[in-house]
Amino acid sequence: METTKRVINISEKFGSWIVLDKQGKQVLCQCDCGTQKLVYSHTLTNGRSTNCGCKKRKESIPVGANFGRLKVISDVEFKGKRGELLLLTLCSCGTQKYINKNSLKRGLTQSCGCLQRETLKSDKTVHGHCKSHEYNSWLHIKRICYNKNHHQYKYHGGCGIEVDASWRDNFTQFLKDMGVAPEGTVISRIDLESDFAPGNCQWIPRKEHYRQIHFLRRKEFFISQTLPKPVVTNCEINVSPNIIHAIVKAHANGEANMNKLATQYQISTQDAINIILHHA
Repeated sequence: METTKRVINISEKFGSWIVLDKQGKQVLCQCDCGTQKLVYSHTLTNGRSTNCGCKKRKESIPVGANFGRLKVISDVEFKGKRGELLLLTLCSCGTQKYINKNSLKRGLTQSCGCLQRETLKSDKTVHGHCKSHEYNSWLHIKRICYNKNHHQYKYHGGCGIEVDASWRDNFTQFLKDMGVAPEGTVISRIDLESDFAPGNCQWIPRKEHYRQIHFLRRKEFFISQTLPKPVVTNCEINVSPNIIHAIVKAHANGEANMNKLATQYQISTQDAINIILHHA
């Protein structure tokens, strides 16, 4: 079924617009304030365009109105260098400043600039830790809880484990609660059935952490197979002594990524973990 296209006639009114001329998809209109402008015909017929914007510009902002940290202290409007309207405001930090009226109404300006400076200062504090073990640990727990493609997701996020709301988007709070990690430690939950949260996390030695991973994988096997999983002994690791020595040495030098070690030496991740557990 064909729809009839709306015909726009010369001198037809759309809100404050009056049609002067038609030019293809656009229509030359004149606003009640005298402004002439080309307007797309469909914005007239669907009611999206009713004036040149003069009515919005004329809307006054009362003295005492608050916009974030800014408070309007005068209703006298001044024109800026580019023709924009400016209002005198008082920031909560005590600074008086002329602010673009439109920016206030749209919520684009929330302070005299102090808020941005504080944010940058906070970012620099976080940035100073962005390569730290603590920051990487914070990123890691979020990945294993929310990234379904992470190889450890099934042991954490896949089991309903989450990162506490106070930590999820706030590294500063995480660092405040956990403190600086002692050398050679990783983050771990005290209660493995509960979330990564203040009071349930601690820094533990890497070797103990791998024992936990080993436990989680054994637990998964028990659930899926309903059969006990034998404890792996040294002789059951079918890897050459040279590779065992190389992996133990790499781990001692700080390499903690078992997947990376497994790929590098062409063995399974489980064998890499077992080597650390029994030889490190």
